[in-house]
Amino acid sequence: MKRIILISLLLLMAAVAWADAMPDFRLPDENGKNVTLSTLLGKGPILIDFWADYCKPCKEAMPLLNDLALKYDSLTVVLISIDKPKDQQRAKNYIKQNKFKFVTLFDADQTLAKKLNVTVPPQTFILNKDGDIVHTHKGFTPDVMEGYERHVRVLLNLESEAE
Repeated sequence: MKRIILISLLLLMAAVAWADAMPDFRLPDENGKNVTLSTLLGKGPILIDFWADYCKPCKEAMPLLNDLALKYDSLTVVLISIDKPKDQQRAKNYIKQNKFKFVTLFDADQTLAKKLNVTVPPQTFILNKDGDIVHTHKGFTPDVMEGYERHVRVLLNLESEAE
């Protein structure tokens, strides 16, 4: 177990050391208002999750991502739908119906998704407050949430990288 934790922490430190910046973006929210990365930066870490209405693992992740958003006020959770325009209303209804506490954006032409090589949802990116990508993960199983929370806690200075 200690070996797994040590390897995880080494990977975390490597990710922080070689972080790439998230490309700036301008995407509409559920009301059609454009949101940019720069408006989200500065408060604290950002967790960005690409999803689609047809994706069962995406929907499985949403309540757990919502719990993370509720637990850490300084964390901004952003879900970016890659649904086609004709499917966006169904995606909007799903988010509204579940009363999730995260920013929901729409990348219908997948411009940002393509820049980040997101081909199949879900794919998650964790950014520091400056917009550098410190962790990325493809797919979803509930056990990844522990790692996501560890990254968030390190970025919020609630946990050291060596713990």
